[in-house]
Amino acid sequence: MIEPSTKLILLYVFLFRAAPDSLTLIFVETKKGADSLEEFLACEGGYEVTSIHGDRSQREREEALRSFRCGSTPILVATAVAARGLDIPHVKHVINFDLPSDIEEYVHRIGRTGRMGNLGQATSFFNDKNRNLTRDLMELLIETKQELPAWLQNMGSDCRQPSMQRRNNGKT
Repeated sequence: MIEPSTKLILLYVFLFRAAPDSLTLIFVETKKGADSLEEFLACEGGYEVTSIHGDRSQREREEALRSFRCGSTPILVATAVAARGLDIPHVKHVINFDLPSDIEEYVHRIGRTGRMGNLGQATSFFNDKNRNLTRDLMELLIETKQELPAWLQNMGSDCRQPSMQRRNNGKT
């Protein structure tokens, strides 16, 4: 679990640790968020970065994808437009800077890495705003034999309590 105010700091840590030739795909929820994060990473962080979202022309999207695929801009910030239907080989890291609202979209996003037998990593910045994904995320992690973080397991236990019991801290 991460506080929204520390997401940028943690993103910088992951980007700093990335191999120079690795491709990183960062998902955000909004077009404005994609533009803002691209600008911030380029101007403040000095990163080679591009973005794609629904307000970009087809030509702009194709150019951004070409630049990302060939490694000229090894960081791509994207909205859900990049989660489905795009085949981008060699993506080493997918970062859900903003988690989607449903687990199916989450699966499509993290599926952009580790394709065709290649290794990849997916990182998601989970916060209180994402509580609606708790049960589905737990089930997915268990089903795919991934590590289930203790904080997520505890949150899942809290979600399973009847709402009246939660409100009264278990006192009736």
